[in-house]
Formats: sequence, C-alpha cells, structure tokens
Amino acid sequence: MINSNFISIFKQKIDKLDVNTIKVFLYELIDEYENFKTVFNSMKEAVIVLDIESNVTFYNKMAGKLLEIGGRNQVGFNFNEIIKNKYFSELINKTIQKEERIDDIEIRIESNNPRYLSFSLHPLVKDGKIIGNIVILEDITLEKENKHKLRQAESLAALTTISAGIAHEIKNPLAAISIHLQLLEDEMKKKENELSTNFNYSYNVIKEEIERLTNIVEDYLTTVRPLRAELSLVNLNDFLEKFSDFIKPELEANNIKFIKNYKDLPNVWLDEKYFKQALLNLMKNAIAAISDDGIIELSAYQKQNYVYINIIDNGEGIPETTQSKVFDPYFTTKKFGTGLGLTIVYKIIKEHRGEISFSSKKNETIFTIKLPLSYIEDGLIEYSGDDK
Repeated sequence: MINSNFISIFKQKIDKLDVNTIKVFLYELIDEYENFKTVFNSMKEAVIVLDIESNVTFYNKMAGKLLEIGGRNQVGFNFNEIIKNKYFSELINKTIQKEERIDDIEIRIESNNPRYLSFSLHPLVKDGKIIGNIVILEDITLEKENKHKLRQAESLAALTTISAGIAHEIKNPLAAISIHLQLLEDEMKKKENELSTNFNYSYNVIKEEIERLTNIVEDYLTTVRPLRAELSLVNLNDFLEKFSDFIKPELEANNIKFIKNYKDLPNVWLDEKYFKQALLNLMKNAIAAISDDGIIELSAYQKQNYVYINIIDNGEGIPETTQSKVFDPYFTTKKFGTGLGLTIVYKIIKEHRGEISFSSKKNETIFTIKLPLSYIEDGLIEYSGDDK
C-alpha cells in the first residue's frame, strides 16, 4: 500500500522526477485503485460516493444490484435519479443541505423486486470541509421476512390455544340449537297457514345467524386443528379446469371477466379438498376487492422444480400500511368476517410444502402460490418434475 506521506513528497518533487519514475508510480497507483475497488465490490453493503452536488462519483457492485443501476456505463448521474420515493428523496436533500447525517433508517425500494434497505448517509470530509457524502445501504429484506414469519408463527400458536377452547365451548351449544331448530321447523310445517309473516322472518334470521356462527367456528377449527392433508399426484390442468368451472357462476353473477392462462402443467402433489378451499378463499377476496369492470386472472406455469399459481385482480389494491398484516389471524378489512381466511390459506399452502406471497398496488393485486414438484413422505415415491 502506498504511504500517504510518500504521496505528499511525490507531489512536491514531481517536476524533478524522470518519466520512468513517474510511470512506475502511476502503475502502482492504478494497482492500488483496483485493490480498493476489489475491496468495495466484495462488501455485502452497498456504497455510493456523492460529490457536493449529489452526483455519483463511485458505486460498488452491491449498490448497482440493490438500486438496479448496474446498467449505467459511467458515473456522473445524480443520486436523485435513482430514488423514486419523493419523501425519501426530500429527506436526503434536506439532510445534505443541513450538513447532517442519517444513521440506519429503514426504507422500501420499489423496483422489479421490492426490497427493504437500511440506509445511512455520512458527510465526506476533506481538510475540514464537506466535499460530498457517502451513502451506505444494506439489504434487510430477508431479516424483515424472517421476523414477520416468526410473528406469524407466534400468532398462530396463541390462536391455537385460544380458539380451540372457544370453538369447543361454542360448537356443542350450536349443534343443540340446530337440532331443536330443525324440530321447530317440522312443527311449523304442520301449522304453516297459522304463522305470521313476522314469525317466519324471525325464524329465517335465527337460522341464518346460526349458520354464520357455525361457519365461524369451522374456520377457527380449520385454523387450529392439524389439517391431516392426504396428498396425491394430481393433474394440475384438470384440477384448475374443474375449479374454474366451479367458480365461474359466482364470477358471472358479479359481472367479473374471468381470464384463464395456463396449459401443459405438470402433475403436483395436492390434497384437492384443502387446496380447492385455499383457491376459493383467494378468489372470494379478489371478488370482494373489485368494483366496476372487474377482471380476475387465474394463471399458472412451471419454472424449474416449482409450479407457480397466480390469482390476479384489478381491484383497489391492499393499502401499503396493512400489507404486512394480511396473513395475521383476526385481521380483516371487511365489515363481516373472522379475519381467518388468509390465515387458513397460509396454513394449507404450508401443509403442501409450498409458499404464498403477494404484491399489491392500485388496480393490481397478485397472490402467488409456489408449490414444489417433488414430495417425500413415508410410503410415497419421490417425484421430480423436468427442469425447463
């Protein structure tokens, strides 16, 4: 490494040095620069150096990857060009103007692959003067996802304990009420002409509310009980066709255009009853999110050893402030509902060794189910799909 004192002396005597000495020094300086680039490009943190006008004078490979600026052939562009969040951009500019610093604030970068980043900005000081700023970014997306999954697991554990007791206490009285309601209905048929309109109305309200309570209890029990999914190898094309035929009348009743986009799909391991319930819950959420000119698309495709199933709607979208809560138990934005629909979906997909994720913005919400094409269990032969 070239000593800084040596550089100072070299600058003082450069006019007296011969060409060969200068060339040797320049080669060493180039090597030194390349070594520094290698160090910065090997870091897991993204580093961006800005001049006093916030123009980029250097960025390492991780910065190019996180902010998707790797395609630029040269530095010199303004940092504000790659910050698409107006609030965040204003915060940076205000901090730079005040010659202050930012330490480890969390930001969300909207791009082809949205990420959460830890952001720091420190003034770059030389000879007692600020000549620019250094931006340091670290991808914390995986850390946030792991924390969120841990919170979901903790919520499900608490839900299991509470709901099992509630469901047990409610289900038996509901069953007894339903039996006596049926007996009452039999008696009513004998005296049908003697019953008033108000009596029939009240009876029907009671019956509907009992059915609603029964469905709520069943949702709780589905959430807290082991699913005991019985997986078998299923032709996914045929399964999706049957499901499409099943849901089509409800979509037509709501004046929703239905698009099917799948073909030549591999066989997958499914419990058809539970997986149909998961798709149905997602479809009903999509229907509820749509107003006028509704469109829902059901698409599926294979990528390597996984199959991906998307349910896409053109509704209002999920507000960013609530997106982290959609799979949480009890969370709902509907006037009626237990808030367990997506929790049940999450549990069913996990039982299939799969994953579920979503992205949402105005006029487009996409729920994606990712299923493996291989499944191993006692008594089952491993199946592997062909890579494509």
